[in-house]
Amino acid sequence: MSRPLTLAMAKALKGGAPRAIFAAVDHPSGIGRFWTGLGSKDWDGHTWTGSGLLGGVSPVKATSEIAIQEITFWMSGVDLDIVNRLNGDIHNLTGDVWLACLDNQDRVIADPYKLLNSVLDYQTFKLDDQGTATVFITARTGFVWLERSLDTAWTDQNQQLAYPGDTGNSLIDGLQNKDILFTW
Repeated sequence: MSRPLTLAMAKALKGGAPRAIFAAVDHPSGIGRFWTGLGSKDWDGHTWTGSGLLGGVSPVKATSEIAIQEITFWMSGVDLDIVNRLNGDIHNLTGDVWLACLDNQDRVIADPYKLLNSVLDYQTFKLDDQGTATVFITARTGFVWLERSLDTAWTDQNQQLAYPGDTGNSLIDGLQNKDILFTW
């Protein structure tokens, strides 16, 4: 869950300051950091690449339903050599998006608001006639962990890793094939 707006960010939004979207997308070839303007922008200890009209994030829907939402990060005009290097597995990596405001000197106002934290699922590519591609990365937000199977079992060994000295699970193996008579 995102933290509340800071006072500086609330004042900037209320005052109609210029807005920008920042997106950080994890990838096996490195984290891509982009923003919706032109040129590079320094924020949060990193330099973010301006994507202008060539990149974007599909709309984020606010809802009160318990649901998994799909969003898409995309970047157009990507050189085919870069696309060939992007053929890595992105499943379960992360993608984050922030709403930022800019001051009158085009600097990022402190504490942009984090709109979403997502789990990446898969990427696709669409080639155009000019020899460039559009990269689409599909991610999921919300209760994505509900679709995942558990990676651990209830064993004494796992119990000892989590809670050393607890012997509660040491009896489970003996109960598996035990006949228990219930009488009324």
